[in-house]
Amino acid sequence: MIGRGWIVEVRRYTLWILAIAVFHTIASSGSRSYCPGGVTGAGDYLDANGEITDQVPNCLAMTLQPSPFAYLALALGFVSILTVLIRRGTILPDARRQFTRSSILFTIVIVLWTGASLYSLFTFPIELYDGGLARPDGFIFGDVEVDISPMQVQLPNPS
Repeated sequence: MIGRGWIVEVRRYTLWILAIAVFHTIASSGSRSYCPGGVTGAGDYLDANGEITDQVPNCLAMTLQPSPFAYLALALGFVSILTVLIRRGTILPDARRQFTRSSILFTIVIVLWTGASLYSLFTFPIELYDGGLARPDGFIFGDVEVDISPMQVQLPNPS
């Protein structure tokens, strides 16, 4: 029969893994945008070099979302630890130690994963991106969505 101590430890471990997943969901989200060019006072469009052009300049928006692989890694790690402890027939103090170690390991991995995702987003040279790839190189720890659209300009009402 499973004792109360085991259930308490598994619950504590489960809640910690869920907390790590929530942290990753919140902290691994971000966005950046870049609109080269602009509009003159006369309503003419400017390109990135400040030259007047007939074409509406394009804007680039990048949105970072958490990678599903982080959640998969947490789930596989969670099930693996439970499976190992069940197969070994581990006593409660040893299980508690193993849960604590794996909680620390998962926390470190997810914090590093989140940091790498944000680093990829904020160090990406967005002003040099030409839109050639649907997923820009350098985003291995997070999912990034790229949206390229014409600049939206509301010209002043001449009154």
